[in-house]
Amino acid sequence: MNLFVLPPETLEAILAQVASRASLASLARVCQQLRPVVERILYQSVYLRNHDGEKFAYALDCLPARAEYVQELLVHYHFVGVPDEEEYYPCYAESLAPTIGRLVNLRSLVIKGLEYDTEREEDDEYLGGYERVIEETKKWNELFAQSAVPGSQVLQSLTKCQLIMDDLSRSEPPWDFRLRGTVMIHPYLKDLTLVGANVSGLADSLMASARSTSLENLSLFGCDAALRGIHDLLSLPRALKHFTYKGAPWTHRPYNVMEDRQKCIDAMKVQAHSLLTLDLDFYPGVWDNPALDFRAFRCLEQLTVDPRALRGDGKFDPKNNNEACLWKSRELECQLPSSIKHLVFFEYHEQSTPDLYTLPLVYNWISRGSLLNLETVTVQSARSSEDAILNSPFGDNSRRSVGQAFQEVGVQLRVERVLDSTKAGYQLFDCSSCGVSWRIRGIHFL
Repeated sequence: MNLFVLPPETLEAILAQVASRASLASLARVCQQLRPVVERILYQSVYLRNHDGEKFAYALDCLPARAEYVQELLVHYHFVGVPDEEEYYPCYAESLAPTIGRLVNLRSLVIKGLEYDTEREEDDEYLGGYERVIEETKKWNELFAQSAVPGSQVLQSLTKCQLIMDDLSRSEPPWDFRLRGTVMIHPYLKDLTLVGANVSGLADSLMASARSTSLENLSLFGCDAALRGIHDLLSLPRALKHFTYKGAPWTHRPYNVMEDRQKCIDAMKVQAHSLLTLDLDFYPGVWDNPALDFRAFRCLEQLTVDPRALRGDGKFDPKNNNEACLWKSRELECQLPSSIKHLVFFEYHEQSTPDLYTLPLVYNWISRGSLLNLETVTVQSARSSEDAILNSPFGDNSRRSVGQAFQEVGVQLRVERVLDSTKAGYQLFDCSSCGVSWRIRGIHFL
């Protein structure tokens, strides 16, 4: 049977079984009849490294139909050692904005870019290369501003976006999300992840779009977020369902030191009507933090947090400043919503064994009827075994283990093995230079 009489869909299904992209590319070059089908497969997922963007734009110029094939775009730019840096750089990811705007079927966009290029003689004495940064980000903002115009066809298929706009370094400040904030008003985006960003807030012009976007999942990893920044970001979605805010900023002292953790929770209340999951890490800030109040989140089903967040980690009663170790008191009031089904405890500075003081409190809250919907409590540990946690003494005169106590009240207590938070964290993709650790070893407070 002649291969070329098969329907294009059948040909594409056959060629999709070829694992080697290099082989497919060779096939497209040697067979003009198969090239459209092969390119539809090759261009579905595009991976651009340093300066590949220019080649990609040229390929679309040569055959505009290729732009319709692209469904996933990953831009992966790094500083690299080259003889003439001024000639090689810049390779700003934002400069690709006009090309990205042509990808009418793009569903997923991952950008690992660069905040700055190399220093140049013509740079301003004080601003350095910041003027070039501003000019490039204008292209990015214009692209997403166009996507928000009613009836616009720009990026109409985009539902997922991940942004990290510099090479993460502990010696450099985080990149400025405010300069690229128009991504927040994209009308169809469902899932947005920011890594290593300074989130101070959004421009006032963007706040006019409050409650207008379809965003459901917002994740901030290793970001330095101000209270206003958290409030602004959460003000734009109509009904955010999942919010993750974890990982300490790379800088040793963030711009936005979290002196009052409850204010951070209060800033999230703008989405209290819809949030189903919260995954929170309160990076090093101050001592003597009181227990946090989550009761406003009446739809919340899963909370991932350091256990100290539920009992406080100070010795003073915040109401009357009397010295009383509240976290040792089993009478501490439950400040979780009754909707909670799953609690996950993850310590970012785990000692020899996890903190088990909070588990008896949770047990008491269950016994009093405060957590009627609770199904599971998960302890995530990088060091301790399941046996060491579940079989630890409950702490009363019953001689029960912690595991037995929770079994009696019908809640499953389980243990998950996780990576050490000072050695691992969030990996943007398979690249050792593109991730953030949840913690910097030795930094416990600021």
